[in-house]
Amino acid sequence: MNVWFDYRSVWARHPLLMAYFIIVVAVLALAIYGTVTRTGLLAILFVPALAGGYAHHLMVMKRLDS
Repeated sequence: MNVWFDYRSVWARHPLLMAYFIIVVAVLALAIYGTVTRTGLLAILFVPALAGGYAHHLMVMKRLDS
């Protein structure tokens, strides 16, 4: 079970999923920054970033099986 290899193989076939991953990581970084600096507007992004990461994982696993 090599998850990183699975992700990279799916990203090679579906480059939009890689772009989605980059967006999710950027939003998560903003949320962490907002949490550390106590900027409430950015800290709110933490939960949607986690949900986006989980959605990305599900999309990758779905395309891995097909």
